[in-house]
Amino acid sequence: MSAVQERLKEIASGGAFGEGRALRVLNTSEHGKGEQFQSELMFLQVDLVPTRGKLIKIPVVVKTQLQDEESREAADTAIQFFNEVTMYKIILPKLGGHELAIAPKMYYGEASGGEAYDRDLIVLEDLRPKGYKVPSKVWLDYDHVSITMKKLGQFHGLSYKLKRTSPEKFQQLANSLRTKKLLGIDAVCKGSMLRSFQQLLDNNPPYSVASRAYRKLSSKSASELSTSLNMAQEPFAVITHGDFNKNNVMYTYDETGKVVDVKFFDFAYSMFGEPTMDISFYLYLNTSPDLRLQHWSDFLSIYWDGVTSVIEDPGFTYDEFLKNFSQKAITGLIPSSFYLPLLLNPGCLDKEEHRKLPEEEKVNFFVTLGGDESTAAITAIVRHLLDSGYLEEFLISFRFV
Repeated sequence: MSAVQERLKEIASGGAFGEGRALRVLNTSEHGKGEQFQSELMFLQVDLVPTRGKLIKIPVVVKTQLQDEESREAADTAIQFFNEVTMYKIILPKLGGHELAIAPKMYYGEASGGEAYDRDLIVLEDLRPKGYKVPSKVWLDYDHVSITMKKLGQFHGLSYKLKRTSPEKFQQLANSLRTKKLLGIDAVCKGSMLRSFQQLLDNNPPYSVASRAYRKLSSKSASELSTSLNMAQEPFAVITHGDFNKNNVMYTYDETGKVVDVKFFDFAYSMFGEPTMDISFYLYLNTSPDLRLQHWSDFLSIYWDGVTSVIEDPGFTYDEFLKNFSQKAITGLIPSSFYLPLLLNPGCLDKEEHRKLPEEEKVNFFVTLGGDESTAAITAIVRHLLDSGYLEEFLISFRFV
């Protein structure tokens, strides 16, 4: 039995899974154990013998720290674990997330803050037996995006509601999250953004909107961009998911295959900040150029419906929301410019080998990954930002801190 399985038996004895004792802890999938980008996962089953009644089988997802110390430090995983445990254990319940069924249940969470990485552990309900799954396609259809935007609006609406009913309590929750450092991605970020803008820079004069927007973006480091674009600004600030994309969302379907529910997970990047971060990253990463052309305004309206279903007046109007969004919509381009080529070319990144590469080769890997297809995909994001007037709003209205 592995150390993690032994640990689950100990946790069970403390009542984490209900009254009773753990008879055994089983692996439930040969393909369930594996390293994510910044953590490791195991899919297990706890067989619990209750004080009375029949054996209860509890499927769980167990998340542990990366084993490699250098990788942990590079990803700042101590803060990630702390924030994720804080979200599941404290913030989501107090916001009202359980009532809206936003996320899977957390049975147990422990985060040492870097003091004892081998003790860091998150044990979640495994939603797969209930039919939930992460979609395999990079670009999602209208139904998937619509149900996600509605639930995202509800999630953000919980922040607005608590700010209204108990501002001091909300601020305590917001302050409980720690700020994650962006380490070692500046060169990759700059190279990927240049790749996304290159065609417009080549085909437009230096005084064009696209050229001036690129110069404004490229004048700052990745850390400065993240700090400024994601800074909490009232009355719009919320507790965000922080890494909101289809890899951190699970869907379930009815007998006809229609999507009927969605849940969010992996809150390691949550912060008190700008809601545009969640909205624009998801929409730019996980919608095709055609879907954006046809339904962009619909998706923003559906998001707003989600917000106002939780609190009728969040403290600003829909037009004010759109104005704020337009100034910062470019925030979704920054991670999408290097992450979208990865999604379009699955299995291309060997993290161990990539970590050993010189910095110049790491950058070259990202800025050439996927060739013309990937370049076209991220260029399409910039074209949408330009055509929607978002680049101009960024130039005119947005000020770096």
